[in-house]
Amino acid sequence: MVVAAVDHDLSGTLTDEERAAVAHAVPARRAEFRTGRVLVRRALTAIGTPVTSLPTSRNGAPRWPDGVVGTITHCLGVRACAVARRDEHAGIGIDATPARPLPSGVLRRIADVSDVRVAQGLAALRRSGVESPDSVLLAAAEAVAKARSSAHDGWFGIDGAHVELRQDGSFTARARRGTAFTATGRWAVDRGTARAGIVLAAR
Repeated sequence: MVVAAVDHDLSGTLTDEERAAVAHAVPARRAEFRTGRVLVRRALTAIGTPVTSLPTSRNGAPRWPDGVVGTITHCLGVRACAVARRDEHAGIGIDATPARPLPSGVLRRIADVSDVRVAQGLAALRRSGVESPDSVLLAAAEAVAKARSSAHDGWFGIDGAHVELRQDGSFTARARRGTAFTATGRWAVDRGTARAGIVLAAR
């Protein structure tokens, strides 16, 4: 189940536990956090697992209810969450990021740019007119990392998987470190935003 909004949705209230997680955050971060919780509550209610509070773990990631996997993303023009039952999917990840060139060094961190297939995938997207394909690769890497956090019991970082982009709007991912896996996700660039999502099969 995916629930999304274009702008911040501040209609919901936060629990004391949730407010504490962003008590010292800047206003923009608090707005993102509240919007994410509003969307999560809608999504969880839709799959029959309503919650009153979604606490935060030490690394800042949401602590999802037992039997649920989920993911949240925030970007200008895109606020979204996706949730699923764990018996249906081992992990789910979505990400949105501005479609613009990455800062120096970021691309090398998330991808082995010396790998011929990675380089060819990026070059093919550039030739076809895709806006900032390296930002697409970043969104895909973030989505994979989020999906693995629940599926593989840990955080392996945005450089923890080998990601290859394809011109047909798909990408493949496999482990660089941690639990071995292979999976296919989807990507798109829409209204100046690179977006990606992936689902990992239930174990």
